[in-house]
Amino acid sequence: MLLLTAFNMIILVLLIAYVFYRLIKTKTIVTLISFTLQLSALTIVLLSVVNRVQTSTGVELFYISFGIIVPCCIAAYDYYLMIKKVKEKGSYEGLITADKNIKVKSYNTVEIMSVASNDAFVGETLAEISQLSDELFKGIKKKLVQAEEYYRESNYDAACEINNSLIGICGTSSNLYFNYGNICFKKGQLGEALSHYRKVLELNEQLLQKLQKSSHSKTAVNDAISSIRFKEYLVYYNIGVTYLNIGKADFALENFEKSLAINSSFVNAKEGVGRVLVQNGRNAEAVSYYEEILEKDSNNYIIGLLLGKLFVELNDTGRARKCLEQCIRNKPDIPDAYTELGKLYMSEKNYQEAAKLYKKYISIRDDDFTGHYNLAGCCYQTGEFKKAVTEYQKAIMLNSASYNSLFNMALIYEEIKEYDKAIECYENAISIKKDFVDAYNNLGILFSKQQRQFEALAVYSKGIKESPSNFKLYYNMGVVLFELRRYEDAADAFKRAIEINPEDNEVYYYLGAALTELKKYDEAIKAYSRALNENMSDGDLYYNIAAVYALMKKQDIAIDNLKKAINIDPDIKQEIFQNRVFDYILMNSDFMELIS
Repeated sequence: MLLLTAFNMIILVLLIAYVFYRLIKTKTIVTLISFTLQLSALTIVLLSVVNRVQTSTGVELFYISFGIIVPCCIAAYDYYLMIKKVKEKGSYEGLITADKNIKVKSYNTVEIMSVASNDAFVGETLAEISQLSDELFKGIKKKLVQAEEYYRESNYDAACEINNSLIGICGTSSNLYFNYGNICFKKGQLGEALSHYRKVLELNEQLLQKLQKSSHSKTAVNDAISSIRFKEYLVYYNIGVTYLNIGKADFALENFEKSLAINSSFVNAKEGVGRVLVQNGRNAEAVSYYEEILEKDSNNYIIGLLLGKLFVELNDTGRARKCLEQCIRNKPDIPDAYTELGKLYMSEKNYQEAAKLYKKYISIRDDDFTGHYNLAGCCYQTGEFKKAVTEYQKAIMLNSASYNSLFNMALIYEEIKEYDKAIECYENAISIKKDFVDAYNNLGILFSKQQRQFEALAVYSKGIKESPSNFKLYYNMGVVLFELRRYEDAADAFKRAIEINPEDNEVYYYLGAALTELKKYDEAIKAYSRALNENMSDGDLYYNIAAVYALMKKQDIAIDNLKKAINIDPDIKQEIFQNRVFDYILMNSDFMELIS
């Protein structure tokens, strides 16, 4: 009996560990109660083992029930849920997940593609529930119309509430589950959406089985089965869209293809296939899908835009331009095609043509931020700085959070030497985007140019606090510290930059200089040598290495490196002659011959 008790105790410990893990993940009251009872059961087992006491049947039943059976049931339930989620989502995401809903993988929760609605939702749902009593039927009809209205108005919470209550009454309606899936998708609850779409397919299968066993005529049954099967193209399409928004392209493609197998002319599914093919790098195949859609609908703006972008990626600029120009003709008041065509012109350095394009768009939509922002960029490239500043200011009026507009204005003010305005723009950009590394770096460099090194250091320190993993901030801080002759601090900053990005050889150059000033000659040689490995044709590096060896009184090695420096850059002779470091080897015949 003691052996059995010890075995039970081991099982108890394992189950307690699992339930404790579950408690941390789920934080539910049921798990807390189970965990507490398990601890009580474990305490009983421990006391009986330590004191070698024979426990009563009632006590044994307590710890077996609450210490083993209940947690085993919980584990089995978690396993069931895990299997269910794997089937729904197509991948294993852990036995227990705290969040039951999958959110759209996007910074602003924008849908990549949107699900398709059933235009005949109300009518088809009413047909499904026609067997209900008249009074209940009328009440449900009213609720269906109201839910549909909420959905059109994007009031998804209200639509969800109604739909949920209707499913409680008519749980066998596939249309209700379909619409519920759409509502969940719009709310960003993609896992729930998938579950409801799969429920539609499940209910359809049940209905098909009933039809096959029914006593109606074979023709009527076959017609009903065909109708049910055909409507599933929307279900598979929506499942594909949901997977695409989750980021599971392969599962999305599988369902888009199922949708097309049922309805080969469904344009939305073809678009979905095209998008997945682009994601998988199969651009040529995607082109054929998009072109097939445009052959039947040349005014399809979205497909034209996607095809134009695809041609740009394929470097087929002629066809890209043609597609984007057609998009502009189709919908001249939408900015996307102007933006993409403008980018194409700018990539070809045809800034004048790009500017004309954006001016045309602004004449249609003067209140659009994108148009003014892009026009400002063109003006900057063509040297029309005042015009560029004016356009950036208009862009900021339309979008006060545009830190890029402020940053670009700062670049222009630097170009025209209006440094105070540049500083103001950089500071305003940083106030909007606290971790704007480029703004910190540029502002610090600008302060350094104005001999305001302490302000530059303050800027770099603030930038490092916001973005501690950016090596450029440490590098630039090191340069300023070097200029202030704070060589120890400068070397520390350079070493930190190297830790973050050991591939930047310029940092080794400055580190070598700082270590030389600190008289750490061996370390300086190592730093310069690392820089040389990256750039064997840099005369200055050989010159600096020679200077370090001269300080170390190693004449031969110093002269050898000076020869390499002069071979690369003969003008270095003058610097060598003026550098007092080499004074002690002036009488060396090889040195005199070298600089003569």
